[in-house]
Amino acid sequence: MNSMSIEARTGRDRVIWAGKANSNTGLYTTQNYFVSQGVSFNGSAMYYFGDADNEGVAFNGGFNLKNMSLGGGLRISYNMPAGNCCNMRYALMGGTLRGNNKDMFDNLPTPRDDYRSFHSWFVQPSVGVEYYPFTRAGFYIYGGIALTISIIDQFQYYHHITVQNETQYISLEGHTYGILPMVQLGLGYSWRLSESVVLSLELMGQEGLVDAHYMNLDAYPMASGQNKYGIEKGSVGGKWVDANGKEHLHWNDGWFQLGLTLAYKWRECEYCRNTQVYGATKVRRRR
Repeated sequence: MNSMSIEARTGRDRVIWAGKANSNTGLYTTQNYFVSQGVSFNGSAMYYFGDADNEGVAFNGGFNLKNMSLGGGLRISYNMPAGNCCNMRYALMGGTLRGNNKDMFDNLPTPRDDYRSFHSWFVQPSVGVEYYPFTRAGFYIYGGIALTISIIDQFQYYHHITVQNETQYISLEGHTYGILPMVQLGLGYSWRLSESVVLSLELMGQEGLVDAHYMNLDAYPMASGQNKYGIEKGSVGGKWVDANGKEHLHWNDGWFQLGLTLAYKWRECEYCRNTQVYGATKVRRRR
């Protein structure tokens, strides 16, 4: 059985292959060096958006520094090739989220019923696809699904009631949890640092598929059993009207994240398979 081995001129020359021979050269090639097996570690800064952001719309009223979690997310992933242009990504992420609209609340006229804040920890398994649309380029598009288990260790929502024509304010506070299915969309770019080490910059947005009692990131909407007063606060979908008669646009919870990924990638070339090296200067056949 004949095979072809190729000696590369430098360590930066790349050996690549695929399951189907190129129609022009007859050699086995792939679309992108970054499509390969690998493990990676990611650290991200995160920006929460949701019901604790007043209207629940990202950046409504401007950027809110209190919704930022710097270094808020850590992720470990395993990548597996799925064709010439795609990697499957299996990941486990953990981190922290926070939101607080106190500055907006302080500027509202009385009676006020909009102050919301929370802090949480979460764990998130996910699966998705990295798609590399360009040959020999590190740009990729990511899409995936995830399940986020949110442990909300602190929340506070104001609620006002009228008793004998007098407004009284109740602070609904405590801790609870949420389990939320989410979709993930991201853009990234990878740089090859060595034969097997890759650095990537990735921007991703994550959005909850529902926003219901016990299925959210921020304890809102709130079931009656989640606070000592037995008050149910917030609707489950669409628009909702607060105690002042003000109509609010209801969005599902989510976050944006920007982070760096360091990956170690490896390849296993099958025996007796033709290979192609870009930049190679010497070709040797052996039997």
